[in-house]
Amino acid sequence: MFDDENTQYLVVINGEEQYSIWPAVRDLPNGWASVGDPRPRRECLDHIERVWTDMRPKSVRKALENSGSLTAQGSRMVLSQLVDADDLKAMSPEELRNMLANLDDDVIYGDDGNIIEPNPGNGAA
Repeated sequence: MFDDENTQYLVVINGEEQYSIWPAVRDLPNGWASVGDPRPRRECLDHIERVWTDMRPKSVRKALENSGSLTAQGSRMVLSQLVDADDLKAMSPEELRNMLANLDDDVIYGDDGNIIEPNPGNGAA
């Protein structure tokens, strides 16, 4: 039914701002709202292609906006094991990059500062 070019469809959107099409003659599924009037399938798909330029769900976009770039997020996760949480929150992205640049990536250290495991990522067998 979703590939019938003779059926009228609705463009629908959910709470995560994800789009789809839905046959106009059927009740909308829970959590979805229609955008505009019924129209042919191709028009619906063209509309979605024009307006849905960022495929990430709304919750993911908001989380990224609130916590910085993916690089900064990853840095914060790594550094959270090394730095007090309040100090970590106060660091700028540049401070995070500098701290990561100073980490010795050839070895892994334990809490006592002793080497606990060689890092096999550098070609060591």
